[in-house]
Amino acid sequence: MILIINIEKSPLKNRRYRIYLINGDHYDIGFNKCSYYIDNKDKVQREMFFQFLCLDKKTMKTIENLKPSQVLYESFILNGPSKNLINNINFFNKEILKWNIKENN
Repeated sequence: MILIINIEKSPLKNRRYRIYLINGDHYDIGFNKCSYYIDNKDKVQREMFFQFLCLDKKTMKTIENLKPSQVLYESFILNGPSKNLINNINFFNKEILKWNIKENN
């Protein structure tokens, strides 16, 4: 399961956040020099982010299949439906739980 259980400032110089998963893995997400939906609240820029991702079929498949990756977490957490980081994490975790229930039925 790939639920997010914690988020903190990344120890990496060029990254913003480190997220921790329930299975013990972690990912460093967000470039320090980039602006995301949680920063600028710009829906046009968020849409451009997803259009850019759509150009790469492998990346889109990673997101669609909810495969743990930096781009998956950036899509849901930094460019998610809310302008709030914690709300986006909660949304992501709920979606993962729904997906797991669906996959197991």
